[in-house]
Amino acid sequence: MSAAKYYIYRNLRTGGFSVKRRGRVVDRQKSLTAEHITFKVNEIGRQRVIKEKQKNVHAYLVCDKYYLYDRTEVDKLKIITYNPYKSSNFTVDDKVIVSAEKVICRNGKCYLLK
Repeated sequence: MSAAKYYIYRNLRTGGFSVKRRGRVVDRQKSLTAEHITFKVNEIGRQRVIKEKQKNVHAYLVCDKYYLYDRTEVDKLKIITYNPYKSSNFTVDDKVIVSAEKVICRNGKCYLLK
């Protein structure tokens, strides 16, 4: 049996990030670092956003583990973006990204570390 994964998404109400595990929110943080990430977009949720023009949670960073403290400067790191109206994938410099070794989530943005 494999360990449950963490699903991280940007919480638009708080400006931070929410962490789900086994379908329940288990943590909320302004800043966190995730490791061994796969980027997932629920296409049905994305199509609902496009149709209704109303935001809903449908895109996640799925990871094996995350932690809270990381002093890494993010100024020179590449920003990971997602816009459901432009693409069905997360992107870095307009190129699709499906996985990453390490990502820092801070100030409402996610940065590619490795």
